[in-house]
Amino acid sequence: MSYIIPNNSKSSIILYLDSRDATSYLATKLETDIDGNDREVNLNSYFQYVLQENIEVPLNQRALVSLQSATIPYSFYNIRTGINDTLVYEISNLTTSASTGGQILTLPSGNYTAFSLQDEIQQTLNNHSIDVNYNFLMEYDSDKNKFLYTIENSSNENVLQVDFFFSNEVKSCNVEMGFEPSNLKFLSTTTQNLRYSQNVIDINGSIHGVYIRSNLVSKGTLDSQNGTLSNILARLPINVQSGGIIFGGENNHKSIVDLKYINTITIRLTDERNRILDLNGLHFQIAIQLDFLYSKKPILIPTGGLSESGGSSFHNEKEEKELEIQRRLKEKTKKTQSKINQPVKSKKNI
Repeated sequence: MSYIIPNNSKSSIILYLDSRDATSYLATKLETDIDGNDREVNLNSYFQYVLQENIEVPLNQRALVSLQSATIPYSFYNIRTGINDTLVYEISNLTTSASTGGQILTLPSGNYTAFSLQDEIQQTLNNHSIDVNYNFLMEYDSDKNKFLYTIENSSNENVLQVDFFFSNEVKSCNVEMGFEPSNLKFLSTTTQNLRYSQNVIDINGSIHGVYIRSNLVSKGTLDSQNGTLSNILARLPINVQSGGIIFGGENNHKSIVDLKYINTITIRLTDERNRILDLNGLHFQIAIQLDFLYSKKPILIPTGGLSESGGSSFHNEKEEKELEIQRRLKEKTKKTQSKINQPVKSKKNI
């Protein structure tokens, strides 16, 4: 929503925030060091900053928050731990009932191309032994932007079957492999030996934009994932290659901040499904603009920030009424005092 900012309202304020200056980081990840020990590492993409000086919203005005600029390194991976790194599969000989059993492939996190992804999966699925020699092939077709899957065996008398169990695993890489989130199978027979992926592959890990979320936003943006008003400050499209910088320009959309004072700011970077992005140790910068416009009703929400998770705020109606009564009494007292202090005009004798 756009607003017309009056010339006589409080001057705009720009908040330049760098994630390295955070008061605290609100999320961590487990990382294995060179000695093989696990340790917790802060995620720079989710932080809180406490202002040393409160920003006061005038009693008769409201603050409007918007994104002024942002620079975010494209350092997050397309295959992410716990997000899209899992393939559950089984290779069976239907003729002899020999099977690899249910297997779980966990892809190391990283930036994969279509070719490096096919090599990783193909090599793992061929690293099993059953009672017949087989060869699983996964080949990228650049014309179709799909993978072609093939299962071959050394004996025509045996029928091999490959099962992918996508529906039972929320962390599956089915989108990257070009499949719907449902179980599927194909055979080594003549009619079902070759199978293209159902869809074109999405090697970007379903990340097509960076969502900047903040505790200052409570209304004005709707997230289709949950169908409610959310804490999304802005969405930045990804139009650079991995390793580049994602820039965010001035955002014309402004959201109302229902706070009397602002002293705590929370920033979180997520993907489309509200999952925190891991910048892998790099920092980002963001500039938030606060504008002010006149309001019919004073804002009396306590000092601090809104609930970053709930994205909601509440008015204290009783305090608002009491403050309004006090304001009117002061105005009445000033008018009365002004009349008393006026000089008395002397009457001329007639």
